[in-house]
Amino acid sequence: MLEIAVENQAEGVVRVALKGRLDTQTYAQCEQRLEPYVNSSTKALVFDLAQLDFLSSMGLRVLMKTTKSLAALGGKCLLTNMQAPIRAVIDIANALPKQNIFASVEEADHYLAAIQRRVRETGSSTATT
Repeated sequence: MLEIAVENQAEGVVRVALKGRLDTQTYAQCEQRLEPYVNSSTKALVFDLAQLDFLSSMGLRVLMKTTKSLAALGGKCLLTNMQAPIRAVIDIANALPKQNIFASVEEADHYLAAIQRRVRETGSSTATT
């Protein structure tokens, strides 16, 4: 079972909290729920994984696919609050950018705020790296 809570934040940031298992039974549900947010108006999808208990290869595929799709549109996926077993799966797979993994939602928020500040100062959207 997987519970998905989605919250729109300011300036194109969408927070997604996953609770339960992201596996072969729930990955399609997750993909379907994320689909409306994978577009050019979403600058960042921030996944809060504090209550994600299990991540299978199909769940990892959802995270990778979403990361790749958003990157192609100029956005980012950020992963926060991972429990040790979830972090181990992601580290072993070595499939997601390490710079998009944060210890907490607050840490990710500081990162996003810094990007937005740079964009305002430079007047360019290329300040996302």
